[in-house]
Amino acid sequence: MFLAYNNGIAATADAMELDGDGNIRVISNLQIVNGGQTTASIYHTEKKDKADISDIYVQVKFSIVKKKDEYANIVSDISKYANTQNKVNNADFSANNPILVELEKVSRYVMTPVTPERSIQTYWFFERARSQYKNIRLKEGFTKSRQKAFDLKYPKNQMFTKVELAKYINCFEEVYEGSKLVIGPHIVVRGSEKNYAQFVAKNLPSSAKKINNIYFEDTIAKAILFKAADELYGTKRKGNNIGELKSVVVPYTIGLLNHMVAGRINLYKIWKNQKVSESLAKVLYSLMTQVNPFIMNISPSNNYLEWAKKEECWTAVRDNSEWKCDLKSIEEDLINLNTTVTRKVTVNTDTDDKYDHDLKIVKSIPYKLWIKFAEWGAESGMLSLNLQSKAKEIANDLKYNHKLTSATVSRGMTIFDKVCEENYELLEEIDRLKEEELEEKEQKEKQRNTVRNINVNEVEIDIELIKRMVEWDRKNRVLEGWKFKIMHDVAIGLKPLTDKLKWGFRLNLKTLLKRGFDEL
Repeated sequence: MFLAYNNGIAATADAMELDGDGNIRVISNLQIVNGGQTTASIYHTEKKDKADISDIYVQVKFSIVKKKDEYANIVSDISKYANTQNKVNNADFSANNPILVELEKVSRYVMTPVTPERSIQTYWFFERARSQYKNIRLKEGFTKSRQKAFDLKYPKNQMFTKVELAKYINCFEEVYEGSKLVIGPHIVVRGSEKNYAQFVAKNLPSSAKKINNIYFEDTIAKAILFKAADELYGTKRKGNNIGELKSVVVPYTIGLLNHMVAGRINLYKIWKNQKVSESLAKVLYSLMTQVNPFIMNISPSNNYLEWAKKEECWTAVRDNSEWKCDLKSIEEDLINLNTTVTRKVTVNTDTDDKYDHDLKIVKSIPYKLWIKFAEWGAESGMLSLNLQSKAKEIANDLKYNHKLTSATVSRGMTIFDKVCEENYELLEEIDRLKEEELEEKEQKEKQRNTVRNINVNEVEIDIELIKRMVEWDRKNRVLEGWKFKIMHDVAIGLKPLTDKLKWGFRLNLKTLLKRGFDEL
């Protein structure tokens, strides 16, 4: 009854090609917009439960979206209407927003400054799509050492989602449309979904080109400011809470303080220090202890949360002139209008950075495992003949320390992604194969040390040695082409081995020994 009970899968793509039998031959930019649970269930049934799913069929509806300019919006709408029977957050529908896509890119390139408290640079990870952090951590942390390195590089407490992004930015300052207030702390209080919807509609930059390192650094400073205020407010569990209105008082206080100093909070200083100063923290705490009872006192009912969602509540807090606050104590935390600080746009999301990142992953996988990738691809049919061949080529390049081209790295990542999707268990062999590789290198180094002490003039140049030299140089390409050809012709019997050629081959041997040949 699977067919009867299951709604199948709805998916989108921007192009599809069918073969003569009507089977899908090529599909590009595939996205599942409904049926993610079905897909995951089938995957885990095969991978974890080891069940045979060869006779399981699931109906799929493909929508091919050919309007490239409208692609993100159309896919978002299809996802929205396809998921009306289940609870799906509105924030999920805007994951492909170009502004958010660019912000995600920038977040992968901008590293935090070194501070007295932290000597290593890290990243603030913007999670554009749900579970992105978890999935990338799983993909990049395929060994314990790599997982530890990932956690150091992308600390969990520096991961933030789209709705958190909206919260950090919307509470900081007001946005008006004409005389209408459309963004402010009271919007944040209305809840994650409503606040996020208003953020996307009214408070995103007008173009992806405006998303750069400066915008990102200021955003993270707002996040740090919000997190600091949130911690200062305290929790009921710890017994150090100011009151019961944290979700109201924190955004209200940040917006109020920024209003009181006329928008002069020095976000760049917060970014550079990766924390708020003690004096700024004291002012935040002092204001929160005042804002909390103020909102309760002016509320027309006991439903303080509902009251705080109204613009009237926020304007009453903002326009109150009786706040006791030592603003002089935070002069160093404010922008000095007489001193201009020039900040440069430094972020570069070009493919060079992506190549360096991907190169590290490709090179971190032992060459023997690349051979296993090729074998698995052939046995399972998951890799095309071209990709199987490329996996073997990468194995050879890594074994003999050849330089990897950007095209090779790109194809390597395609293979790696396929392995991650279809047979992640293969990666569990990495640590063992790494140890084998290290042992091989140590052994070869010992052999090379032995070879370096060999007197080449005492080595007998015979056909078997010449064959080994030819085979080694075929892979490493050390000798000039004409020298290789003469040796090759002798090795296969096209030319006789004369004393004169032995003398030349002895010189070739000397060259090969210097470059790592150790098969004497």
